[in-house]
Amino acid sequence: MKVNQFSEQNLDAAPTILVLGYFDGLHRGHQALFDKARELAVEKNASISVLTFPESPILVFKKFNEDLLKHLTSPNKRLALFEENGVDFLYLTDFTSHFAKLTSHDFVQKYVKKLNIAAIVVGFDYQFGSDHGDLTQLSDYESYQIAQVSDAGEKISSTRVRQAILDGDVSLANHLLGYDYEVTGLVVHGEARGRTIGYPTANIESKNYQYLPAIGVYVVDIEVLGTRYRGMASIGYNDTFGGQHQTLEVNIFDFRDEIYGETATVYFLKRIRGMIKFDGVEGLIAQMDSDEKISREYWQLNIFRR
Repeated sequence: MKVNQFSEQNLDAAPTILVLGYFDGLHRGHQALFDKARELAVEKNASISVLTFPESPILVFKKFNEDLLKHLTSPNKRLALFEENGVDFLYLTDFTSHFAKLTSHDFVQKYVKKLNIAAIVVGFDYQFGSDHGDLTQLSDYESYQIAQVSDAGEKISSTRVRQAILDGDVSLANHLLGYDYEVTGLVVHGEARGRTIGYPTANIESKNYQYLPAIGVYVVDIEVLGTRYRGMASIGYNDTFGGQHQTLEVNIFDFRDEIYGETATVYFLKRIRGMIKFDGVEGLIAQMDSDEKISREYWQLNIFRR
């Protein structure tokens, strides 16, 4: 897959299926668009192109807070998902105040007409331009609007996935995404209390603006140095020890190497419990023994997962 800023000198001249949208998380609802795009690409012997934005358009319209920078995927994961879904050319353009003022006609003239369009694919609720144009503004092209994808009677959307993660319901989030929710970061030094109670942890400091699941304990996988390991993770404030800074700590099962400074990816699979403040270390150790048992049993029941 080739990734470029949208400019005339960077555009491929061959016929292409253009897929339009922002695609935060590239969940199962989004994937339906790419299913159709791949079908059309084969039928028309065309490539698949996406025109999208590196950051959410909402940054232009709302008062800034740090949460507006957060994504469901890291930049690298987002690229990988596009490639997995068959995208050949990814064109990025910044959503700025100037861009927001473009009408749907302006957008077609400045962007769509610059490509050799074989067909266009958009979602059921897709609108574009300051005048909120829809598929009628793309009538010069063979265009397809993909129907809403629902689960349990409710549409699959980035908002729904995001809320599931913030609620700690990572099982639901993974079901809606079609893959395991992940957070990538650097392994850094923590307080090293875990090793004193028999549960050493890798402390992960996220390098990307990503949503952390709700405070609690989770069954996870962690990938580091090219290998994926089983484990359990704690997201919280180390209440028993009076911690103030929110942390993501992973106890990696059957692992003893030092990995400080390495990039690690944590895959959230199931929530075990919320955070509990214990009166003493003995209660914490007993609970962690139970958490480990639950985590290992999860893998016995899900033996065919990767």
